[in-house]
Amino acid sequence: MINFCRLFSRPRLSRMLSRALVVGALSTVGWLSGLAPDLSGRSITLVFSSAAYGEDVSNDELTNYAHSALEIEKIRQQAHEGIKKIIGSEPPAIDCYKPESLNALTGDARNIAMDYCKRSEEIVKSNHLTIARFNAITVNKQSDPNLKKRIDDQVMHLQTASH
Repeated sequence: MINFCRLFSRPRLSRMLSRALVVGALSTVGWLSGLAPDLSGRSITLVFSSAAYGEDVSNDELTNYAHSALEIEKIRQQAHEGIKKIIGSEPPAIDCYKPESLNALTGDARNIAMDYCKRSEEIVKSNHLTIARFNAITVNKQSDPNLKKRIDDQVMHLQTASH
């Protein structure tokens, strides 16, 4: 018979939380490197097989994507620090398209995460991209070294120009 007290003991829960935090950190690194979820906060899923999203990325789209990524990163860092202060440790992975990810947080931490998701969506749209297109470019950059280099170069150019 399983001893439920032993399964949910403080050290075991602590270990599980630590693992969740590591996964969260890795998810953040993945997102920063271009693995972005749908930021809409709704149940919209990516369509990986759509031919319309497999087409080349125009220079305008590339610039809009780079602007979006830079702006989102700024608010992601703020949200991360705000949640970290509230919960007293590294925040868990927050995937805006997964309600259970947001529901794992409570109170002000959840509000910060929801605000981050909403603002990220607004940033993408204000830079003349749809969430689906932003995510498609993100996915394509993972398998297209030329696209990744173009994006990295554009991000570097924007960062240099802003200083």
